[in-house]
Formats: sequence, structure tokens, C-alpha cells
Amino acid sequence: MTPYPSSIDLVVLRRFLDGTAAPQDHAAVEAWMAADPERRAAVAALREAWAADMRRLAAPYAVDAAWTRFATRVGLRSGPRWAPRWWGGGVRRGAIAATIVAALVGGGGAWWFGRAKPAAPRPAIREYATPRGRRAVFRLLDGTEIMLNADSRLRAPVAFAAGQRDVYLDGEGFFRVVHDAARPFVVHTPGGAVRDIGTRFGIHAYGDAARERVAVIEGAVAVAETVVHAGQVATRSRAGGVHVVSRAKVEDELAWTRGRLVFESVPLSEVVQRLGRWYDLDIRVDDPVLGRRPVTGSYADEPVAQVLTLITAALGARYEWQGRSVTISASPAAR
Repeated sequence: MTPYPSSIDLVVLRRFLDGTAAPQDHAAVEAWMAADPERRAAVAALREAWAADMRRLAAPYAVDAAWTRFATRVGLRSGPRWAPRWWGGGVRRGAIAATIVAALVGGGGAWWFGRAKPAAPRPAIREYATPRGRRAVFRLLDGTEIMLNADSRLRAPVAFAAGQRDVYLDGEGFFRVVHDAARPFVVHTPGGAVRDIGTRFGIHAYGDAARERVAVIEGAVAVAETVVHAGQVATRSRAGGVHVVSRAKVEDELAWTRGRLVFESVPLSEVVQRLGRWYDLDIRVDDPVLGRRPVTGSYADEPVAQVLTLITAALGARYEWQGRSVTISASPAAR
């Protein structure tokens, strides 16, 4: 049996968190975390802090220099491999996570912009946002058109710097990118990065979603090291694993851009999240077993009461209103 590694390369770990790790590097980090549950918990905390600062600062960062600063700040061993002494010997998981997060955000995220050379002025950032219950279309100065779904936010420089076009998405968006090989278009999400290779594609990347989804309708994109072509849908777990479905129903994934919600065997717990954003309601399922039941249906301009009636009737459930909150539960006859 191959022993689990006791240390991990800092550069490999950074790429794992940034969503750019090669498959073999991703496997190495997974093996390293498998040796100790506290390592996995601490890396999860690090990923959350990474994503939070990326969304808050909304600007490119020098990752190599940033990691050097981070290693110095938290007292990691010198050298390229990471085997921190405070990740062993019975240290509690919560304390580890708290240590990492405190180190990351205690300085206001300033370490993020570690610089190997004099820094250029930070670009002016514009935020595009949609409230719950609304969608909107925006056009960037390079001609790229972006439609944001309800309860979504996109941050982008007012003017892109030379050689790069990086934007930051929290939510769901559809992109019609004006391709420029000299200036790659990269969408950063809480789970990593999606790089345009000349395409039209949609990204579902809400912070509370268990998985991110990337649906490509034309051209191709790169999700980490995986190329996703037209007609394919990729899912990326919070752990970083990417799965691609060929001959997927891409049009259904992007039906929201045409004013429709389409579900095909989608768990009710996920359906209510999407309905809540679409209709600006707080909808919850009070039974985890009921929440895992699949929902199939297509809805457009129907009133929300009609949609809820159709869904709950098909599942043998019921719903109750209280203000702008809706609770779905199993009907007595179904229990």
C-alpha cells in the first residue's frame, strides 16, 4: 500500500485551491488530506477564505508572491514543501481552521497582493448586481455581453489591463465573450476559474451551491485543466473535482436566459433555492428525505402559487405561506 504523503508542495496546494491543478497534482493533494481529517478541514477553511477575499478585492493577484507572504505570516517551514507542525498532535479542527482564516484575513487581505516587482495601480472596479426576482444584461468595454440571473453579482475592471481580462462571479451568468487570444477571458468563481477558449457559456456558481455547473453552447472553455466543449456540461465540486457530461441538455441549463426554469430530476432542495431566487421568496423544505425527491418540470410566466401547487402535488407534499416565506412538507397521507 502506498503511504500517504506527510507534506505537500506549496505550489501544488495553491494550484489546487485556485482550480488550476493538473489531475496528478489534484490527486496528490487529495491523498495528503486523506491522511488526516484535520488537514481536509483546514484546507476547506483556506479555500473559503481564498474565495471570500477574491470576491471582496475583485482584482488579479500575484499568487506565487502571495503564497510566500502567507508562509512567512503563519510560520510554515522554510522550503517548498508544507508539513506544518501545528497540523498534528491532537490540535482541534476548529482551532486549525480559525488559525488559517485569522492569518488570511487578519491583515485585511493585504497579503493577497504580494508583489515581486513594483505594483501597477489597482484598476477601477465596477460591480454589476441583480436582486432576487430580476435578471439583467450588461456589456463590458471589450464588447463581451453578460446576462446575470437573479441574486447574482459580477465584478469587473472598468478597463481591462494589458494581457488579461479577469472578472469575478458570485451567482449565475451567461457569457457571450468577444474572443481575444492575446487577452484570455477568465471568470473567477468561489470554486476556481473558468477560462474562455472562444465561446458562449453559462456558469452556475452561487456560494451556497454544493457544485458549480458550466454549460457550453458554443466553442469551449477550460475548467481547471479540463476542456469543456459545446454541447457539454461540467460540474465542479467544492473539493475541486470536475465531471463532464457529453450530449447534455445545454439548452435546459440555460433556459433561464429565455425566461424559463427547467428541471429534470433535480432534487427538491435545489429546486426551492432556484425558485426562491426567481420569485424573490424564502422557500424551505422541512424534511431532508422530501428534499432529495426529484422534480421534473418546465415553467415560464406561471404565478408562483401555481408552480408550487404543481410541484407539491407531483411529490405528494403540501406548502404553507407565512408572509414571503413558504414551507414545503410531506402531506399527512404520504407519511
